Amino acid sequence: MSFDLERFVIESNIIEGITRHSIDAEVQAHIDFLAGPVTVEALERFVDVIQPGVELRRHEGMNVRVGKHIPPRGGPHIEEWLEHLLIPKPETTPYQRHCAYETLHPFMDGNGRSGRVLWLHNMGGIEKVPLGFLHTFYYQALAAGDGRRQT
Repeated sequence: MSFDLERFVIESNIIEGITRHSIDAEVQAHIDFLAGPVTVEALERFVDVIQPGVELRRHEGMNVRVGKHIPPRGGPHIEEWLEHLLIPKPETTPYQRHCAYETLHPFMDGNGRSGRVLWLHNMGGIEKVPLGFLHTFYYQALAAGDGRRQT
């Protein structure tokens, strides 16, 4: 297990107000996600570990609100939009893909942590990320994109 990855998991949890030490299953879920292709199914497996029982908002009525941000209404289109968002496009940066993911808010819960592991994957893994990034700059970076804080 990578010490840096464990620190990433701890920092990602702290952003969500989770102050306990990371559990082995969470770290392993990050390792598994980072090792494979990015798919809707991979994200669902990841979220099932970090936030058990939470579903993708693929059904009508699965609506959420995040502060002042109201993501698109739940329904089959959420999965379609997520699949499209996960296709690597050379003209988009990891930051832009991360903001699009958080704006879509595809899950009922767990979007912050799943969005950060997706960002980490898009960045090329833990070796490419400065360790203080999450705690120090996460919300500042999101706010710079559109002027509001989203998780």
